[in-house]
Amino acid sequence: MNEKDLFAQSETLVTGETLTPHETPAHRETLAPEETLANTDTAKASEESQLDKPITLSLLLKFGLPTIFAMLVMHTFAIVDGIFAMRVLSWEAMSAITVFMPVFLVTAAIGMIFAAGSAVIVKKTGMKLYKEARQNFTFVCLIAFLFIVSVTVAIVIFPSALLNILGANYEIYDLASTYLRIAAWSFPFMTMSQIFNLFLIADGKPTLSMGISVLGTLLGAGGNALFLFVFEWGMEGLAWATLVGTVVPAVIYFFLFCSNRKGTFYFARPKIDLKSLGSILLLGMAVFIPSMTAAATLLLMNNVLVRMDGVGAMGIAVAGMVMAVHGTLSVLFLGHLQGTGALISFNHGKANHDRQKRLFRLNIKIFALISVFIIIIAMVFSDLLMRIYMPSTTDAAEIFMREIAVRGLRIISLSFLVSGFNMFAAGQFTALSKGAIATTLNTLRTLGFNLPLLLLLPRAFDLTGVWMAMPIAEGLTIILSIIMLLKFGKRYNFLGREEGTKKHEEAGKAEVMAV
Repeated sequence: MNEKDLFAQSETLVTGETLTPHETPAHRETLAPEETLANTDTAKASEESQLDKPITLSLLLKFGLPTIFAMLVMHTFAIVDGIFAMRVLSWEAMSAITVFMPVFLVTAAIGMIFAAGSAVIVKKTGMKLYKEARQNFTFVCLIAFLFIVSVTVAIVIFPSALLNILGANYEIYDLASTYLRIAAWSFPFMTMSQIFNLFLIADGKPTLSMGISVLGTLLGAGGNALFLFVFEWGMEGLAWATLVGTVVPAVIYFFLFCSNRKGTFYFARPKIDLKSLGSILLLGMAVFIPSMTAAATLLLMNNVLVRMDGVGAMGIAVAGMVMAVHGTLSVLFLGHLQGTGALISFNHGKANHDRQKRLFRLNIKIFALISVFIIIIAMVFSDLLMRIYMPSTTDAAEIFMREIAVRGLRIISLSFLVSGFNMFAAGQFTALSKGAIATTLNTLRTLGFNLPLLLLLPRAFDLTGVWMAMPIAEGLTIILSIIMLLKFGKRYNFLGREEGTKKHEEAGKAEVMAV
C-alpha cells in the first residue's frame, strides 16, 4: 500500500501552524502571532490526526507494516554485507565483519535510548504541548549527536584495544582493522537515523520513513556490488558500502526535519530541559540496557567460539550468519512494536482508556500470529536461509559451516515461542513512559538470564550450549512478563473491559463495508 492510500483521508499531526478541532482559545493565545495567523488560515483544512483515528486492525497495520518493512530492509543490509563477504571474499571476511556486530549494537543502542525515550515527547503532543515537544526534540538530537561523535573519535584513536576486546584473533585481525578504519565513521549516522526514523513515524509518516530506509539499503547493496566487483576493493569495499548506506538516509532525515514546518516535529530553537532529558534517558534505558547486554552477549559469544577447539574464528562467521537471520526474523516483532508505540503513547497522554485496552488486545493477537509465522519460517526453511550465504559446494569447510549454522538456527529459533511477548511487554511499558518496569524486564531477560547461561551451558554442551542459552532465557522471562502485565494492567488502564465499545464496533463495521 502506497503513501497516497495511507494518508489520502488524513492530515498531518497538529503543529504550531495547524490547530485541531480540540484546541482551545486559551491555547491559541499562547502561540506566537505568526503561528496564530497560520492557524487561522489552515484550521478549516485540519482533519483528524492519524494517531487519533478509531483503533482498528487496519490502523495498527498502517503504522506497523511500514515500520516492519523499513526495519527488515535495514537488517537485510547487514545480511547483504555478510552475503558479499562469504560469497565474494571468504569466511575470514565474514568473521571480520561479525566481530563488529557488538559495536553496531552499541551504536544502535545509543540512538534507541533517545528514540525510545521519545515517548516522553510524543506524550506531550497528546497533551497539546507542541512547542515544548519540538524544543525537546531538537535538544535530544543535539545531545545524541555530540555523544556519538565522541564515541566514534575514541574508537578511531584506539582501534587495537577495541579489536582485542572484540575477539579478533590472528586469523582475521588485519581484515578487521581494515574494515574498522572506514566503517567507524558510519556510527554517528546510524545513531541519528534511529532517532529521526522514530520521530518521523510519530509525525504520522511511517511510509516516508520506510522509503528512506529502503533507499539506504539499496545504496549499500549497490555499493557492495560496485566496490567489490568493479573496483575490487575487497574489505575496504565492504566498509565503504556500509558508510554510503548510512550517510545518505541520515542526511535526508536531517533536511526533512529542517523543512517539516507543516508537521508536528521539526527543528526549533532548542531549550535546555534537563528534567525532560532525564525522563527520556530513564525511559530509554528500557531499550538501551537490553541492547547493551545483547552486545555483551555477542561479544561473549564471539570470544567463547574463537577459543573453542575445532571452531576458532570460523565459529564467529557461523554465529554471524545465525544471528543475522535470527535478528532479521525478530524485526517482525520489533518493527510492529516501534510502529505502534506512538499510538500507545498518544492515547496514554490523552487518558483514553478504552482505546488503550483495544490497542493492547489487538497487539497481543498480532504478536501471536507473528510468533507462529516466524517459527514456521525458521524451522522449515533453515537450510535454505543458510544457503543464501553458502550455496551448494564440495568444500569440506563450507559444508561443515553450513551444517552447524542450520542446527544453530533451529535451536536458537525456539526462543520465538515467547520472545515476541517478552518484547511486547517491555515495549508496552516503555510506550506508557513506565521505564523502570520495562528496564527491569529487559535487564533480567538479557543480563540476568542470557549472559549467565551463555557462560555455563557451553561448558557442558559445547557449541549446542551456545545456541541453547537464548531460548531458555526467554522461557524464564515470560513468567515475569505475565506477572508484570497482570499486576499493572488495570493500574495503567490497558487491561479490562471497554466502557464505550459501541463506537469501536461501528468503526469495525464501517471498515468491513469499505472492504
